[in-house]
Amino acid sequence: MDIWDKIVSEQRSDFEEEPKDGHFDRFETKLSQIKRREKGLQFTFFLKAAAVLIIILISADLVVHLRKSEVQPKEAMVIKSDLGEATFYYTGKINTGIRDLERLASEGIGSKKEIIQIKHELSEMDSLFVNLQQEYKANPNDERIINAMIEYYQSKLDIVNTIKTDLENVKKLKNKKHENTEI
Repeated sequence: MDIWDKIVSEQRSDFEEEPKDGHFDRFETKLSQIKRREKGLQFTFFLKAAAVLIIILISADLVVHLRKSEVQPKEAMVIKSDLGEATFYYTGKINTGIRDLERLASEGIGSKKEIIQIKHELSEMDSLFVNLQQEYKANPNDERIINAMIEYYQSKLDIVNTIKTDLENVKKLKNKKHENTEI
């Protein structure tokens, strides 16, 4: 420590100098800026804590929701009203699609004869569905029959939607080319 004592004693005059004018004002300004930043940091800390809390709550809600949805498929097999709901849903969508096809035919996209032919072919599909309904009455707990009935509705809806999409594409092309062509 003798070396340090010697250095301090030799440069003592440098340590005894008074600070320049305005030094304390500048120091207080810098100190207040640091305090403001600390308040901002405290505020952001609370924001971060709130965000973490929200994420935890949403995660907990998601876990509860997923557990409920795991139970529901088991119940759906037991409850036969789901078939009635599926029938109602698909029948409504199919009827809406057929009305759209009729609207397109009235706009000159496709002909009324084609719409009649499409309806005829869909009614032929219905004869297959009658067989499924008879099997369902004989075996109401057979999931394969229920699934086949739902697949029937899905297939019928897919056919109607495919035809509708094709006719709408023709309508777009017709509007682009300003031509009158029939399919």
